[in-house]
Amino acid sequence: MTPAICDESFGQARDFFARHFPEVEYRFGQCSSWLLDPQLANYLPPTSNIVQFQQRFHLVPGGWNGDQDVMRFVFRRVAPSLDELPQRTTLERVVVKHLRAGQHWQIRSGWLAL
Repeated sequence: MTPAICDESFGQARDFFARHFPEVEYRFGQCSSWLLDPQLANYLPPTSNIVQFQQRFHLVPGGWNGDQDVMRFVFRRVAPSLDELPQRTTLERVVVKHLRAGQHWQIRSGWLAL
């Protein structure tokens, strides 16, 4: 995902809402996801797609445990043992390292201007 692809996607969102809901001006987008957990930026390079995606959003205070979401989306598993998880990619290694250290992932919410 490059910034240009994100820009194109958000542009398509603006067009979609304007076309299908012309009576309302949608100026902001909202996302709640483990992808917005700022802890990821402690492990991933600033050039990673995830970090670049995060930087588009203004986080709102608070969050909730996202360990299960991370397991489901990264590993396609629910409540696995850390020992059985693959560690082929940087993201897989980061997730396991963080959890082995006794840390937890969070689901965070943020907004951006469309």
